Amino acid sequence: MRKPVKTLILLLVFIIMATVVMAASAVTHAADQVSDDIDTKTGRGFVLENNPLYNLGTPRGAGTVKGADIQKLAGLDGVDSYVARQNVTADLVNAKVQKVEHDDYDTQREAQFGNAVNVWGVNQSEISNNFRSGALQLVAGRHLKPDDTHKALIHEDLAKANDLTVGSKLTLKGNKYDADNQRQSTAEATTEIVGLFSGKNTQPVAQRSELFANTLFTDLDSTRKLYDVTSETEIYQDANFFAAKDADLDQIMETAAAQDIDWQNYQISPATQYLSGITGAVVGVTNVMRTTTLATTVFAGAIVMIILFLWLNERHKETGTLLSMGVTKTSIVGQYLAELALIAVPAFGIAYLAASRLAQSMGSAALGAVNNSAKQEMSQAGQFGADLESSASTQTLDSLSVGLTSSAAVQAVGVCAVVIVVVVAITAIPMLRKPPRAILVDAA
Repeated sequence: MRKPVKTLILLLVFIIMATVVMAASAVTHAADQVSDDIDTKTGRGFVLENNPLYNLGTPRGAGTVKGADIQKLAGLDGVDSYVARQNVTADLVNAKVQKVEHDDYDTQREAQFGNAVNVWGVNQSEISNNFRSGALQLVAGRHLKPDDTHKALIHEDLAKANDLTVGSKLTLKGNKYDADNQRQSTAEATTEIVGLFSGKNTQPVAQRSELFANTLFTDLDSTRKLYDVTSETEIYQDANFFAAKDADLDQIMETAAAQDIDWQNYQISPATQYLSGITGAVVGVTNVMRTTTLATTVFAGAIVMIILFLWLNERHKETGTLLSMGVTKTSIVGQYLAELALIAVPAFGIAYLAASRLAQSMGSAALGAVNNSAKQEMSQAGQFGADLESSASTQTLDSLSVGLTSSAAVQAVGVCAVVIVVVVAITAIPMLRKPPRAILVDAA
């Protein structure tokens, strides 16, 4: 390249393009790693739940999934295990709930729900999303098993406040004021505490019912008794089905969708929806990086094309002379490519150093923009609680650890190489189609 100014401009353009592509690729790779971690936490599976478009659920918006439908899907080939959940509101007997520091209930609500806890009845707790995701951790005892009867897991803070431990008895009483307690049952269920768990609210708490410490887990027999229902009349919040290790999840979901279930009122969704806030952030960051890469590549390609077009116009005489001397068009194009490659090679080295510093900042900036957008959407959608379920769905990705990888560098080299080839083809081929004399005339 004989023109130092144009050479310097091309070098700068290649550095910018390669730096952005490397950094964006590194951020995308980091986002993919987060996505893989979420898949590990939530498991390869799907959820049977209410279809919110047609089924608003119980009076307080809980699930109405039928036990018979759960069994249809649990028996499908490829389904390895499942977790079915019931949700009831019950009062503690001879024990006290944890309270918030401010006055959260008026006199009437204090009388009705002042000592109430959220009870999740599950057939097994170890693979439930609350524990799989890490929001809750078992710290003593064991998890609930499918054959358990009148067993419970409670929060360590609730246990400490009431001098309870593994092996203690805890009595629950159906809360007749709960809108979902259709029989207004006040039946009692005395459970044995088999495990303690930990976990803290990630959002500011407005009332005591949102405290993680006031959520506990029991077997399904206990929740049935509290609300005076049977296995024939009960309903479930939802059911999460997990695929066997070597099973085709998409095929299982297709088979599930073909079952005789009221698909207007119910639906199946990917298990990763449990952490929809984080998965949404990952998708958002990935989309931002793809857009950034595309925009940068197009812009850089246009700049390179303009400079190369001007450069080739100045080389009409040289090109015509070479063709007259018998030099092939392929050799001339190869020379153009080699000259651009000589500029690109040092650009890649500089870009690698620059991208190493830029990648983390770019990832943090993209994540911040995505999270701010998500928070605005959630604020427009309405007030979200700080309870265990709401915290999981509204949780966003707090940080993204980005490191430059060899694959990011390879991708940048590939993108730049494609740009160089395409630009040379667009700018050089029209000129080389002319006979040598015509090219020399143009140079005159």
